Amino acid sequence: MPAPFEKPSWESAKGLHRGHLNDFTQALGQQMYFWGRDVLHEGHLLLRYGFEKRPSTGLQGTSCYSKAWQKGMIELHGACAGWYPDSTGQEGFLFIRSDRRCYVHSQSQAAVPGRYDYRQLSSGKAASLLRVGRVFASWLVDYERWILGQTGDLHRRQCFQLFQQLPTSKPWLPPAQALHWLTLFAKGDGSLPRARQALHSRSF
Repeated sequence: MPAPFEKPSWESAKGLHRGHLNDFTQALGQQMYFWGRDVLHEGHLLLRYGFEKRPSTGLQGTSCYSKAWQKGMIELHGACAGWYPDSTGQEGFLFIRSDRRCYVHSQSQAAVPGRYDYRQLSSGKAASLLRVGRVFASWLVDYERWILGQTGDLHRRQCFQLFQQLPTSKPWLPPAQALHWLTLFAKGDGSLPRARQALHSRSF
């Protein structure tokens, strides 16, 4: 079991750059598949973790999952995932699966899946993307550690193996390395290697 996760500081993370954002974006593409497997797992892992489920207002027949996090709300859907701050005017985070891109936004209400107002989204400033992306990553680390405690490492290893078999998938890091990388990213550790370097490093 990993050591307890220390709450990160949201000050600027020196040493992290847009390349790390690209890695994080790839991580979320893989993670989307994992969340889908968690929904199908016995007992519905998202609900067991504490998410609330509601029908999507955007894509018929789909569901959204929401949970409070860091003075805001995490919301997951098969098409997008984000963090929405409680206070209007503050910056939040959004990943859109079809775009394969992360965005900064200033909305306190969750985006409607499939109906995005790109006038309210920005992907230009790496510093802002890193800051809000790390908020989302801190939740993801907490969740993945909870998954590990609930299921051991077998469930995620099976998820990764199934993902690798999909013809259009783009596998990222294996689960153990992925959790380590995401933990350092959430903390803003400037020594964090790029994912491709971590994959081939014996010490990572």
